[in-house]
Amino acid sequence: MTAPHDPDAGQVRPGRRRPWSRRWLRAAVATALLVLLAVGVDAALLAARMGQVQVDLRADDGDGRTWVLVGLDSRESLPAGAGADAFGSTEEVPGSRADVVLVVHRTDAGTRVLSVPRDLLVTDGSHTGRLALSWLRGPQATVAALCGLGIPTDHLVTVDLAGFTDLVDAVGGVDVDLPGPVRDPQAGLLLTGSGRQELDGATALALVRSRHPEMPADGGWEPAPVDPDGRAATAAQVLGALLERVADARSQPWRLQRTAWAASGAMSLDPGTSLADLAALAGTELTAATVLPASPPVEGALLRLPTAGTTAAVATAGLACGG
Repeated sequence: MTAPHDPDAGQVRPGRRRPWSRRWLRAAVATALLVLLAVGVDAALLAARMGQVQVDLRADDGDGRTWVLVGLDSRESLPAGAGADAFGSTEEVPGSRADVVLVVHRTDAGTRVLSVPRDLLVTDGSHTGRLALSWLRGPQATVAALCGLGIPTDHLVTVDLAGFTDLVDAVGGVDVDLPGPVRDPQAGLLLTGSGRQELDGATALALVRSRHPEMPADGGWEPAPVDPDGRAATAAQVLGALLERVADARSQPWRLQRTAWAASGAMSLDPGTSLADLAALAGTELTAATVLPASPPVEGALLRLPTAGTTAAVATAGLACGG
């Protein structure tokens, strides 16, 4: 297969599928907390395995609490057995990118969930560019960029997409429904069947990362229709399947324990967020995420521009950031 060195692999969904809101991070956090609590393992040990995000979050006196959940794509932490020939080296694709950004705003009146497009044009005060690339300047830049959109950050949680592979393998794989065969040489993806299929962690990650899927046509392969939110739709299906497997494994403590261990190693928190805070988030009834409106991709580029709808959606969600 072709060695994929695309730093932004994973934008178009393979085949036609009913639209899903971007919610894989919500599912990942819920999955992690479900297995941590169900297995009853030592909380201190699990907390020690979680990483810490060095960021200064200002206290917000506004209504409620706002969580920012970020899925990171980095070549520094590849799935077990994967090499630079499959993902690109750290020299070819340096740093980490904010691949998925989900905002959860909790108030006494309820909870609102927004999914922020990774290719949205943002500014952190000194730089302007795509939201995904803001993480290259550090988490503080991403927090500032979100504040520029009117989105505050009270709690910050990151999930390593490479660690997602371990999560899937820990529960014994995931079952997904595919409309037909799909391949993406740049993401290392090749699935020749259709319908319900069981995927291991590496294949599930390849499906989630796929930006350039191809479908069979006239004895060969042709590009699938472009969908700017396709990657999120695929990720949502895979994470939903992961949740189903975790639920099925409740009667198998050894599998839950493996999953708890994998989950704790895949997450990082800001210094002010604890396992108790995560447990509170996991216990919240979350509504389906609303994708933050943005312009279509600028012709010939990935960039999407904020619109009046972007500002309105942030305000409707009850969000405001004083900077």
